[in-house]
Amino acid sequence: MEVWDAITNYRTDLNLGDVEKINGWVSENFIGYFGYYNDVDYRVYHGQEYRDDNKQTFLGYKGKNATFEYNDLTYNLRKNDELILTATIDFYLEGQKQTTVLTVEVFKKETIGWKLYRQHMEHYG
Repeated sequence: MEVWDAITNYRTDLNLGDVEKINGWVSENFIGYFGYYNDVDYRVYHGQEYRDDNKQTFLGYKGKNATFEYNDLTYNLRKNDELILTATIDFYLEGQKQTTVLTVEVFKKETIGWKLYRQHMEHYG
């Protein structure tokens, strides 16, 4: 399925830390809800704001071998152009597990290909 190729490539780019490629996967219409911060209950990001934050975040990961290990739980092609999936993600820096998050991601087929359209993450463990 074409969407799984896109998801695999997105995850590969994520683990390579190539923020330009990572940001290339983010839809212009992206909305993300993230509830895993220590200083606030949650943050909501939209397309460009999220891409800008990614640049800062991955700059902080430079040289630390950031790794995102996905464990897919369930998925559904809810429309011909949208796949929703749930997963846990174990996040590592320098080989040390930092956290686990539970995520819901929606990938949407846009005119230029499959993009990360929605993302909701919560601290899991």
